[in-house]
Amino acid sequence: MSVTVSRSALIIASAGLLFGSAPANAAVFLASASGSGPDGALSASATITTNTNSIVVALSSLINNPTSAGQEVSDISFVLGNTPSALSLTSASGTLIDIAAGGAVTSPPAGTTITHWGVSLTGSTVLLEAAGPAAPGGQPIDLIIGTGPFTNANASIAVHSPSIEGTGTFTLSALGVTSATSISNVVFSFGTGPDTFLPGTVRAVPEPSTWAMVMLGFFGVGFIAYRKKSRGTLRLV
Repeated sequence: MSVTVSRSALIIASAGLLFGSAPANAAVFLASASGSGPDGALSASATITTNTNSIVVALSSLINNPTSAGQEVSDISFVLGNTPSALSLTSASGTLIDIAAGGAVTSPPAGTTITHWGVSLTGSTVLLEAAGPAAPGGQPIDLIIGTGPFTNANASIAVHSPSIEGTGTFTLSALGVTSATSISNVVFSFGTGPDTFLPGTVRAVPEPSTWAMVMLGFFGVGFIAYRKKSRGTLRLV
């Protein structure tokens, strides 16, 4: 018994199986900002991932050999595409270091964890910070510092040790957020006040399934051109 099936039908069927069974993906947004403040150059980036009832923020300082705590990243705020019914900080991770004036780097005592970040929600605006009303009280610590060597480090960095080296990653429980939730209006803050605020540029990262659809589209266009030329069919026996 033989069955004659057009190549077009096979492509459509394969696409249906591929994308009909594909799981929902998290949405990823990249944000960055650069500028200057009273203490010198400022630069930061963030990768913000939204998924079912969660937000993950990977927040980085991009300044090499900073001079002052005023160049450390202390806050980020952003607006969600929908308003969660509840928001809380569930975990914070990163490498903690103590930096002395002049740049000597040591590890904090064993068991030291990131404790000085907090989160608040106003309408659809999320504020994640180590300095300000959403953070625990007392002298700000756990700010995010750029890469070493830290030979330019002054006493203000030492006073606010430990610092998170490079990148801090924060997981938020956000009831009502989904992979369809967008991110906009990102603002980075620096210093222990915080002292300086820089609006960031934001772009969404296409999902893997989107790239696959694009590739399938190119394949389909090529196949149509081929089929017009050959007018062939595929015979399965």
